[in-house]
Amino acid sequence: MTIAVTVTADQKSPEPEELRTNLANADAGILVAVLAQLTGDASVVGRYAGKISYTPDPPEQKGSTDPATHTQLVEAVVAAMQNPRPADAVPFDDPELFAAVAPVALGTEVGPEYIALLLEQGGFHASQPVLPRTAKLPTGFKVVIIGAGIAGMAAALECAAAGIDYEIIDRNDEVGGTWYTAVYPGIGVDTPSAYYSLSRDINGGWSSYYPQGPEYQQYLKSVADKYGLRDRTRFSTEVTALRWVADRKVWEVHSSGADGKPDVSYANVVVPAAGYLNRPRWPDLPGRETFAGVSVHSAEWDPELSLRGKKVAIIGAGCTAVQIVDASVDEVEHLTVFQRQPHWVAPRKRLTDDVPEHRRYLNAHVPFYANWNRLKSFWGTADNNYPVIVRDPEWAADHLSISPANDVLLQMCLEYIDRVFGAGSELAKKVTPDFAPYGKRIIRDPGGYYAALARDHVDVEASEPAEVNARGIVTQDGRQIDLDVIIYATGYHLDFLSTVDIEGRDGIKLADVWGDSPAAYRGGLVPGFPNMFISSAPNYSPGHGAGHNFGVEVMVHYVMECLQLMAERGAQTVEVTPEAFEKYVRSIDEAMAQTVWCHTPTAHTYYRSGGGRIVTAFPFRLIEVWQSHRAPNEEDLVVQ
Repeated sequence: MTIAVTVTADQKSPEPEELRTNLANADAGILVAVLAQLTGDASVVGRYAGKISYTPDPPEQKGSTDPATHTQLVEAVVAAMQNPRPADAVPFDDPELFAAVAPVALGTEVGPEYIALLLEQGGFHASQPVLPRTAKLPTGFKVVIIGAGIAGMAAALECAAAGIDYEIIDRNDEVGGTWYTAVYPGIGVDTPSAYYSLSRDINGGWSSYYPQGPEYQQYLKSVADKYGLRDRTRFSTEVTALRWVADRKVWEVHSSGADGKPDVSYANVVVPAAGYLNRPRWPDLPGRETFAGVSVHSAEWDPELSLRGKKVAIIGAGCTAVQIVDASVDEVEHLTVFQRQPHWVAPRKRLTDDVPEHRRYLNAHVPFYANWNRLKSFWGTADNNYPVIVRDPEWAADHLSISPANDVLLQMCLEYIDRVFGAGSELAKKVTPDFAPYGKRIIRDPGGYYAALARDHVDVEASEPAEVNARGIVTQDGRQIDLDVIIYATGYHLDFLSTVDIEGRDGIKLADVWGDSPAAYRGGLVPGFPNMFISSAPNYSPGHGAGHNFGVEVMVHYVMECLQLMAERGAQTVEVTPEAFEKYVRSIDEAMAQTVWCHTPTAHTYYRSGGGRIVTAFPFRLIEVWQSHRAPNEEDLVVQ
């Protein structure tokens, strides 16, 4: 039985007994949903839903049932997979059928407003067009996408699906963006892997719930292979400038290849899809250049560098530092962690991050199984988590946390600190932040970070270094720490396209428009810059759940709808009006004022621009962002 869904799966028919063996370990709630979709029979829900119970399997709910019922489900699924789907069965992505099975598979109630979103994010069908497809863009119309990371790849795939000519330009010599360039020890995904993929190409074969960087990079390479993206990509090419040519209504794309020679090409539409955390930030430490040992920034890691038997210091305590410490603590002779500011660290919930073999088997062989696993990961960290970032003024008045929901997370993190370091211990005090969780990006312990800090050969300095000299680092209280290696896990400059000279209508420069407070309308639109959709735009990253891929896919759908609007109107340009831009940005700032990021002033976070505005996360529920980007509001745009 072959059913077209967007999960990449083994198309060979599984051996029945091997299938039964693996189905015996399956999530019972997912089996009910799979059976209903394979048969098109919604009555399956009535027969089985009442027999399914749920236990927490963070961030998900795991469905189980009694042995006899589970055996019935297994046999019914095996039979359904072996027989043709009834010709009169409702489609497997029928919204009513899906609404009936979703609560059983996910283990919670699912509001009707979420059904269309979940069908798309689960990969049960591609993003659904909203505007009529009764016109096409003119011959020769071209989109240039800057960046071959997940955002650029998503934009390219949607252009290809819509029959729009496109080219990707990337400064690296391979796809993947961050996952290609960042190779420090322990680099990994901190969004659940079951969800952190493109909804049009779900990977059910992850070896880990939170895979290491090379495995995720391999996924992105496989997507490029599958869809021939490299054939449409100019690698080792740096885009240096974009100029709007008003009389031709095109963008002039200035670039420089590996040979250093400048090049100029043209595009009707540009989609800058370069991330905003690319340029390493080195701290301004006296004597930094005098160190006689090895100095390395985590973003520029030398794969040949060995830490075995070395005296090492790491400056920073964010996600990168956590992963490096976790990965290298057993190699080093001694490790000193300079924690400039503590982060809230959430414990690993499972005993191991290894994905069980039966789950990988079922993802590969059972239709819809990987899709539901993806949705369970999404749903567990999506809008159910939204209350954690919203301030309750009465609660916040006399609590460190900002709301009861936020306090649940705080207490979990505090319990983890006490469990590892001992309540009231000096080390516990050092690692405890003075702001509410989510004030800066929450960190997931890979499994051994806190334990590493408690090791005899690891010291935690709760301050920045005072200075660096040839031998190592001098602490704030004047102690000399001799070192072989200093690792700077000190983050990145917040670059919203500030490394590209972008000049719009009448010579106006994007850098001047933005200053130190970048902002954008839906689709990454900015007045004065026609036909430019900034993919990694200000306020487009989910702050409370889901993952970067959610913001990317929402954005790309909106871009495709805008391009279709141009086609339907026979237009050459689309641009947001200043009034709509200002109103939209104002709505973001008003909503943001009620979030944790505006009520944790002591938290040092890259979410905040030099001007003080929160510029990375959006303050809305995911469903609100998704719904508001279904189709362009033509009243907000100049289409001509």
